[in-house]
Amino acid sequence: MRNRRTDLRLLKVVTVMSILLAGSVHAGPCGKRPNILLVLADDLGYGDVGFSPFAQTNALARLRTANLERLAAGGVVLTSHYAAAPVSAPSRASLITGRVQGACSLRDNCFDRPFSETNTLASVLHGAGYVTWAVGKWGVAGGGESGKPVTSHPLDRGFDYFYGFLDHLAGHTYYHYEGHLNHAFMGITENRTNATASAEGIYSTDLFAAKAKQLIASHVKDRPEVPFFLYLAVNAVHGSGRDGGKLRNRSTLHVPGRPYPAEGVSWPLTPEAPEVRNTWVDPAYRSLPDKPARYATTISRMDDAIGDIMRTLDTLGIADNTLVVFTSDNGPADEYGADPANFQSSGPFDGLKRDVFEGGMRVPAIVRWPAAVPAGKMDTSPSQFHDWMATFAAAAGVAAPPESEGVSLLPRWTGGKASPSLVYAQYEFPYSGASQTFARFKARKGSVRGLQQMVRSGDFVALRTRIREDGKRTRLYNVVNDPFEERDLSSVPEYADILKRLEAVLDGRFRE
Repeated sequence: MRNRRTDLRLLKVVTVMSILLAGSVHAGPCGKRPNILLVLADDLGYGDVGFSPFAQTNALARLRTANLERLAAGGVVLTSHYAAAPVSAPSRASLITGRVQGACSLRDNCFDRPFSETNTLASVLHGAGYVTWAVGKWGVAGGGESGKPVTSHPLDRGFDYFYGFLDHLAGHTYYHYEGHLNHAFMGITENRTNATASAEGIYSTDLFAAKAKQLIASHVKDRPEVPFFLYLAVNAVHGSGRDGGKLRNRSTLHVPGRPYPAEGVSWPLTPEAPEVRNTWVDPAYRSLPDKPARYATTISRMDDAIGDIMRTLDTLGIADNTLVVFTSDNGPADEYGADPANFQSSGPFDGLKRDVFEGGMRVPAIVRWPAAVPAGKMDTSPSQFHDWMATFAAAAGVAAPPESEGVSLLPRWTGGKASPSLVYAQYEFPYSGASQTFARFKARKGSVRGLQQMVRSGDFVALRTRIREDGKRTRLYNVVNDPFEERDLSSVPEYADILKRLEAVLDGRFRE
């Protein structure tokens, strides 16, 4: 009888072979490798976007996301895509390394934990001949905020260029200033140099969009034959409460000081006047109370920026052979004044950021690659962040690192033979308080966190919560028929074999 280790070795061999074969088929038209643009939103919920199959029937207003909807119409909407964890730092670490949380060195929400992995999306694509850039929120520096050495600077993890904030907590503001919070890492960094002066008085969504456009346009002008990989990690729609005491308007959920330019942003940007920073609300939401209006404006501003970047790809003539992925790092938050009930941000699911229930884990996702992927598709099969490593490697025509546990998703959308993706998460959040803002989450929200695990295979999710307090009691849900996870099937004899199989996965991957 084969043991689990043998099965894993065989799985890796099969996965690597499938990636190599996929790479020879999916490297763009006439064998040309695509540019790759990965856009990661922050705390954006499944119900916060217009392309979601969930309709915002009882929301305060329908959020304006016309550019994202246009992007979705031109590609594939992934309706069962999962973040790697229900909170930012571990989710990003798994995305970047292609490893599930049980294997990744940066786990739980320890964003300052030393980061040991050397293979990343950038290092793999750099090795395939790509130029690689990271713009926006890094947040997994493996040091810095704690005063310990930075062990995971983007330039040490395969990126040729970095512009953004290294520190996790620096992403909790949309306005950066010199000496922000009196911390050397709390401003904007360009490569390894403090570049906060270039960002002062500029709303971060606009700032990062302008930098992304500058990088792309300069590269296409100077080295059009070389494909690029851009990891654009905006901090929208994460709440904001840090401003270094510099903003005259101290309201949380920061908004810009002016409308998004009709002609788009360009580098360098002119700073906003001090008196208008954090004051402008999208006209579509001015009838709403302040906090919901600010939350909605933050999302619409991100939508404007993405539309601006997509128009740049069109203008430069590279849109057809650019693989664009848009997703979010976890589910919606109920902090800094954000209330997921306002816009039904969790969609049809229970759970929020920090929960392994569907609302904390399942995230909006779009893939667009006109040269290779037919438009107008909806992918309902499960997938997760660690699959992007194998997918991007396949598009570039190279193998993913052997420790990567994902599968290439390209065959799903191009008619090839697809391997199933196993969705898995392990996460600890030592918090026992109930959500104060989302009444429909019932009483269970106050007692289900702690050390958590979940796994999805096919239509079924098995999950555990409060493992240290309650042991490894496993709930089982059919999340296709029961997306709100109300009917626990763990005691139903009909599902005993499914429960046993998924419990074995949870036990085999459990890591203290």
